[in-house]
Amino acid sequence: MRPKSRKDFAIAIICALPIEADAVEALFDETYDRLGRVYGKQPGDTNAYINGRMDRHNVVLYYMPGMGKESAASVAATLRISYTEIQLALVVGICGGAPSPSPGRQIYLGDIIISDSVVTYDFGRQYPGGFRRKRDVKDILGRPNQEIRTLLAGLNASRSQIEFQQQMLLNLHSLQQKETRWQHPGFDDILFDASYLHKHHTPSPYGRCDCSTDNSPYDICDKVLEIECHDLKCDKNQIIRRRSSTTLAKASVHIGKVASADTVMKSGEHRDTITREERVLGFEMEATGVWDNIACIIVKGVCDYADSHKSKMWQCYAAATGASAAMAFLGYWRPIGKNGIIDDEIESLQYMSLSYPANNKNARRKRTARDNKSKANFNQSLKGQKQNLREDNEDTLSSLHWLGHDLYNQKKYALAAEQYRDAWEGRRRALGENHEDTLFSLYWLGQALDSQAKYADAEVALHRLWEGRQALYDQKKYALAAEQHQGTWEGRKQVLGENHEDTLSSLYWLGQALNK
Repeated sequence: MRPKSRKDFAIAIICALPIEADAVEALFDETYDRLGRVYGKQPGDTNAYINGRMDRHNVVLYYMPGMGKESAASVAATLRISYTEIQLALVVGICGGAPSPSPGRQIYLGDIIISDSVVTYDFGRQYPGGFRRKRDVKDILGRPNQEIRTLLAGLNASRSQIEFQQQMLLNLHSLQQKETRWQHPGFDDILFDASYLHKHHTPSPYGRCDCSTDNSPYDICDKVLEIECHDLKCDKNQIIRRRSSTTLAKASVHIGKVASADTVMKSGEHRDTITREERVLGFEMEATGVWDNIACIIVKGVCDYADSHKSKMWQCYAAATGASAAMAFLGYWRPIGKNGIIDDEIESLQYMSLSYPANNKNARRKRTARDNKSKANFNQSLKGQKQNLREDNEDTLSSLHWLGHDLYNQKKYALAAEQYRDAWEGRRRALGENHEDTLFSLYWLGQALDSQAKYADAEVALHRLWEGRQALYDQKKYALAAEQHQGTWEGRKQVLGENHEDTLSSLYWLGQALNK
């Protein structure tokens, strides 16, 4: 139902860069208004808004005039003038990532970081001996409200993480089908040693520059800021981690503390110091401006490693993963109506009273006939698709899988199971029993069977998934990235048993790590 006024919007999405907002808007299911032509705004509100629908949520999207906490604070404050019923703000976009925030934990380009708290690392005191950061900043900024904290705690559970990531990947797939710029950039994911700077290490072709002076080893000229590592010929021997673009790695989601400041972090050594002292996952510039004005969550894709080797090559992909994760997050959010009732419940009550009046049998018959006609049209379309496409074609198999996902999200579990089964069997023939995509379809087949209470069939599917993951484990392809998942899996296997749901969840994440 189209919102009648600005009071019907409970969710705001704030983006600092046009590329971030473009990715969010591309995921709108419907656009209601652009720049206030329909809903307008209050006098004194200088913001410009785009209104639309994401899944079942009415959202208002705002393009910030610039980066930084001052701009973000101004946006958040004036937003409440026109949109008085906003309950949640999502700060969505791109950020720098802490590559190794804790032992055994790795963050890669394209991964998503979701905040549960914010640290302002440029807040402190300047002494004669240097700048001293104010500690305990988490308490100064405050914590998210209880509802947000509860939701984030739930998303940290193993099965919830799997579900959330798969929904994010589904959203990302949908976004990438609309425009090619949101695709993976196709470059290797490279991390340099924190102390190795992006600068001229040999005489500059521009003559004498700041890189070649004897003033300080940290001096960098302006020219190198516009040059990619490949063209600058950064020393490959200084690379400490590389993930090839040919791997099947998928973006992962990390929930934790985010560092925010008015300056862009471009120092690997400073990044590692703050990461070690504050245990942050990433670095960005807008969170503190919004945090104290509206209940908010930061959802951002990692586009660089916050060092001097920063590049824009990953920005589109990171903006796409961030927007896709924000949409997945909204799938779990339930705004509260004016009377303290969840909006979904209000809508359901209205729908029941309008569509199914107790004494209106004619309305029921019309509704049933319409549903049956839609089902017949769907089956006819599906039959035609299967006849026209080759069964072993990779695109065909992918379409079958994602069609199953659409049906699963509509709670049409029986139809979803049929598509997942077709995709799984086709991928077994075309790709092999233990291929990642084959096991991916098998996992969702098990979920669809479980949702129909076909527990015996679901157990068979999940056991085959276990065997597939065990085969990967036996190939000994794991490395440092898999150690954390291996320990969890082995512990749960001993305590809970091989086929317990949490053991299988750990196996799934081990498999993800093995393919990275």
